[in-house]
Amino acid sequence: MKNYGTNYSSSRRIDGAKPALFALFVLLTVLVVGGCAPVRPPTSLLPPVSADTLLASLQAGGQRFRSLQGMTALRVTHAGEEHAVKQVLLVRRPDFLRAEVLGLFGQPVLTVTAADDRLSALVPGESKFYTGPASSANLYRLVRLPLALEELVPFIFYDVPLLPLPSGEVAIKDGLYQLDRCSRDGRRQELLFDGKLRLRQARFFADDVELLMAEYGNMRDGDNLPQQLHLALPAVDMAIDLVWRNVRANVDIPLSRFEQSPPAGVQVEALP
Repeated sequence: MKNYGTNYSSSRRIDGAKPALFALFVLLTVLVVGGCAPVRPPTSLLPPVSADTLLASLQAGGQRFRSLQGMTALRVTHAGEEHAVKQVLLVRRPDFLRAEVLGLFGQPVLTVTAADDRLSALVPGESKFYTGPASSANLYRLVRLPLALEELVPFIFYDVPLLPLPSGEVAIKDGLYQLDRCSRDGRRQELLFDGKLRLRQARFFADDVELLMAEYGNMRDGDNLPQQLHLALPAVDMAIDLVWRNVRANVDIPLSRFEQSPPAGVQVEALP
């Protein structure tokens, strides 16, 4: 006769051991897998912030700089063509600019100055001196910048203009704060901020058509100066990339650096 009592007792002991064996198996699996690939810490969620807090941070960052001076690499792409130059760039509020475009061996091949709505350009290799209004057309003609100075300088200074719109709504997407500001007439502004409340991207729309996008990167420690600027104007198929190197902020730049006169012996031509 089969000893059902003994079999039942053995079955109970085996069944009772299953949870312990399963726990041991899980522990060994975690240790083995953990030895191959370290467990990543969970991504921390951004704390909620108000639209007014983000706007205040944007405005504070935009007022932090009054002048910039340093080496830059400028690349402009337009309708499939690309122009890239290295230049010494000096910018001072509200709309003063000096750009010394450098040649292959570091010599100035073009010096452009703009002050008081007047643009001047010296081309030593051609013995020519150009002067005329500091219009967007003339800026593009000389240094491939497609905006008027009063439009361009604020973006260089990290001083993105705010449209006269309601504060807007804040959402958290892909680890960034997204602030959408809309008006009833079809204007819209989309602003992206990182976890330190620093503006990283601004987009401007009219009737759902994107007019301009500004993107900032390589934020410098200490003063949060963006050392990379990307501007895109989709309507005209144009993009600008400006990268600073050894940039100095808030230095005293004399106004005389933004003016120049034609040297003796050069041909003077008027810009339209």
